[in-house]
Amino acid sequence: MLEVVEAIKAMFAGSPVRIVHVRKEEVGEPPQGPRVSEIGLAETLSSALIAQGLERLYSYQFEAYRLISSGRDVVITSGTATGKTEAFIVPLLDRALKEGLKTVITYPTKALAKDQRARLTKLCFNVGVTAAVYDGDTPEHERREIAKHPPAVFITNPDMLHFGLAYSSRFRGILREVDAVVLDEAHVYEGAFGSHMRMVLERLKRTVRGKVQLIASGATIGNPEELGRLLFDVDVEVVRGLPRRRGVAYHVMVSAGPLSRWMVASKLIAYLARMGLKVLGFTDSQQMAELLARMAKRDGANVTVHRAGLPKAERVKVEDALRAGALDGVVATPTLELGIDIGSLDAVVMASPPPSYVKYLQRAGRAGRRGLPGYVFMVLGDDPIDAYYEARPEGYFEQELTPIVFEPSNEEVVKLHVLAYALQHGRLREQAIPPAWREAVLKLEAEGLLLARGASYYPSREAWRLISQKGLRGAGPEVEIYRGEKLIGSRELPMALHDLHPEAVYLHQGVVYEVERLDLKRLKAYVKPVGELPYYTRPLYEVEVEELDLEVEREVDGIRVAYGSGRVVKTVVGYAVYQIYASERGKPKTLKYLEEPLSWSYNTKLLEARYADYADPEAIHALEHAVIHAARPVVGAGLTDLGGVSYPSGHIVIYDSTPGGSGLAKLLYGRLEKAHRVALEIMKNCSCYDGCPRCVYDPFCGNNNRLLSRKKALSLLEEVLGRAASIPLEKPSGKSVA
Repeated sequence: MLEVVEAIKAMFAGSPVRIVHVRKEEVGEPPQGPRVSEIGLAETLSSALIAQGLERLYSYQFEAYRLISSGRDVVITSGTATGKTEAFIVPLLDRALKEGLKTVITYPTKALAKDQRARLTKLCFNVGVTAAVYDGDTPEHERREIAKHPPAVFITNPDMLHFGLAYSSRFRGILREVDAVVLDEAHVYEGAFGSHMRMVLERLKRTVRGKVQLIASGATIGNPEELGRLLFDVDVEVVRGLPRRRGVAYHVMVSAGPLSRWMVASKLIAYLARMGLKVLGFTDSQQMAELLARMAKRDGANVTVHRAGLPKAERVKVEDALRAGALDGVVATPTLELGIDIGSLDAVVMASPPPSYVKYLQRAGRAGRRGLPGYVFMVLGDDPIDAYYEARPEGYFEQELTPIVFEPSNEEVVKLHVLAYALQHGRLREQAIPPAWREAVLKLEAEGLLLARGASYYPSREAWRLISQKGLRGAGPEVEIYRGEKLIGSRELPMALHDLHPEAVYLHQGVVYEVERLDLKRLKAYVKPVGELPYYTRPLYEVEVEELDLEVEREVDGIRVAYGSGRVVKTVVGYAVYQIYASERGKPKTLKYLEEPLSWSYNTKLLEARYADYADPEAIHALEHAVIHAARPVVGAGLTDLGGVSYPSGHIVIYDSTPGGSGLAKLLYGRLEKAHRVALEIMKNCSCYDGCPRCVYDPFCGNNNRLLSRKKALSLLEEVLGRAASIPLEKPSGKSVA
């Protein structure tokens, strides 16, 4: 089935585009375990499993059965479509029949829960166990019935748990009787979403009558023990199945050469569609998803966009159209990484390497109809990490799975859930406040969201409104986007500052808008349609880091590095204009500056390192870029997940772009040695004169890649790696460069 790959080679013949690597992957069945009739299951369950064709368990499913049956807290990790659901549902149904066990199964999204509903409820019905889905779409009469007769298997999502615990005594009543909680697709709980889920579970554990058993299941988890502890705050047992999806897949690396990666990706999508293949394109930027879809349409593909920030009804419409075969494909941000039922897909096109190899595997797992091979194309462009992978393609597929991390004590997230818990109980008793919550309580009181009366704290009227509006997918405030009086979408801060500053070109559902005004006080942006434009914009900004509070410090490769918290002040001063179809090596068409710069600040987690007692600004700024680039394969960071700022005093500060912290800066603090060596290879192996997009340039640089020298940065890093003793950390000084 290499005809598809050969056709792509022929399509790009004579152009700078080339296929640099093809890897065939073939994964068989997991090792077999015992027959279901031999392990002591309840008779009705055993019969139902055999009737649906499951006559024996895989060995890893049997291991999960043993552990869950004995009440242990468990994390199950196995590739897509390898039987993870059976690994946890079989023992839980067995215990429901024998012990009356009640279980909550939580899926990350409402859509995913509905996808699993038919499969789970059919099995439950066949064995005589009650099951129900309870989410925002559940009709009132069904909610009353569920509350009157709580099911043994209760299917929901994190948002329903969050809002239901805060606002519904009926919902809390159902949950009080729960004995076990399952988080399926647990690999998505990273960054702010992971921090939220940790706190939702903390509230749930304080609601149930007894001790609750905790189970997580997910694909491609590189650190299952650690993730279990982060989510559950307990030690867990780990069950490992297959590392990959079953079946055959062809993984193809495509070098765009000097051409735009977006142009190459759009032509790939359009050509695959003309071959009759259903295609899913991925980018990690909302605006680039819009741009790529526009370009693919221009190349003849019937595609549309699926991304966060679109109204829910629009996303559902896209999913339905793809499932029905009305589209050639979809260009998506990570919203379609999960196993939402969008029909069978033949090919995945990633316009750039994903933030981590874990995410690559998740996205690649969407390609391949049952019994047919899947095709996975990844476009490499002018980018330091792309060049790094192009030089060692086999290494890309042999790398470790980077850990899934989040910041369990994210200040903004903890505050939100402490407030929600206060709503749930009507008040917080001073003597019952957990030590980890006390700082959040004091800050909520200072903000007027909790009111101290006697020995208790009571939620204010504003607290009720705030919780009703705040979701679980981010930690920062959301800016609503208006076209006239019509709300068309939203964007979370701080990225809203990048995308929605005045005069920014903003793409939304295939329409090109210009931002007229951004009101940060009211959290509203106003846009107007402007027709087709041959360019896009990127912000110019400055960064200051204030209120540094460093918690731990260590020596790494001849430097001192510390980890802690601080306040990041980001100020957009203007923007650069880039031609859409120009080479990625091209300079911006123009630079424009705003009459009134816009600033927003937030607390987050960060690391601070000092590489010299004085550093040439060109050297230290380029090294900052190189270390942040290196963080992508080392800690699984996306292009915008980490930000940085450098100082002539030789300091570099690298911070989590997520308000309150995402866990990535902390992971980088512990893995900085690895990042140094990746950065060294990137700069050593680049053939440019003194800086280019393949080594130290950064598309999100706040000053448009000025004050950069690859040679000086390389010299500085080599001197650091050979240094016998570090210099004192001290405080950064001089004018910062972002």
